[in-house]
Amino acid sequence: MKRFSLSAFTAIAAFALVAASTLSVKADEYIGGWQKEHPVIKYGVISLETSADIVKSQKKFAAYFGKEFGVEVQLFTASEYAGIMNALASGQIQIGWLGASSYASTWMDCKCVEPIVGAQNEQGGMGYNSVLIVKSDSPYKKFEDLKGKTVARNDPHSTSGYLMPTVDFHGMGKPVDKYFNSPLSGGHQQTIVGVLNGTYQGGFTWTTLGDGFGAIRKMVDKGLLKRDQIRVIWKSSLIATPPVVIHKDLPLAMKADLVKMFIRLITRAPKEAEAVAQGRTLGMKRVYHEDYVPIIKAKQFLKKEQFLEVYLLL
Repeated sequence: MKRFSLSAFTAIAAFALVAASTLSVKADEYIGGWQKEHPVIKYGVISLETSADIVKSQKKFAAYFGKEFGVEVQLFTASEYAGIMNALASGQIQIGWLGASSYASTWMDCKCVEPIVGAQNEQGGMGYNSVLIVKSDSPYKKFEDLKGKTVARNDPHSTSGYLMPTVDFHGMGKPVDKYFNSPLSGGHQQTIVGVLNGTYQGGFTWTTLGDGFGAIRKMVDKGLLKRDQIRVIWKSSLIATPPVVIHKDLPLAMKADLVKMFIRLITRAPKEAEAVAQGRTLGMKRVYHEDYVPIIKAKQFLKKEQFLEVYLLL
């Protein structure tokens, strides 16, 4: 029987320690193992910008995303929230960026999605506000001044541009579609441009504290708006941050890896983190379905009220 010297045992122990350390680091990176089942990942996004700008701002993120996991990441773009919602519900895409209201609608329809992360604003907050804007040189100082005027909402699946103003003003006894003339603009950028050119006297959009990210920030950064051209004359209570949403059928390992990738994004690829957040951010944080239950309840309330209005007209 061979005898090992103390130095041999020391060398073996050291090797084992290094090996264990290496395995620990790898385990801390990503779990993996799901790539064979999902060699192509489709990531859906609706932008606050034009389609050309979407591709430009998201392309680097898609490349980073794919390189991290050794898969192909394809961008799926839509001009309306419904496009991303339907693609997630049908399994056409595995992951997408939605507003709080569009996530709530998708969950109510299929129970097949869940939020995983959301962007922090520059102050570290996890939310944003619906705001009512007017031109800075207009005579309107408070929302009451706009009674009977044209005030745009944008997309029926928008939290800030439709759901929250509709529910909040209803709660004040001032239904938006009766208190104002309230056409649908089609999107946040269209609302802001319409206010600037006089098509609308006011409009609902979204922003965060200090305009860190949101529709206003995007337009300022693109040179389409000077911040002093508009004023905010009303804002909602804080709304849960827009979530990155996945289809529930994804493997648990894939879900865990995606969460880890998004949370690390701000330190490893800060520009790509801003692309996901669609504005300035301190990074992504974990979010859960429970964070969006108030939005689901608001949508259920609105649906009930709209049903009653139709019923009373019959």
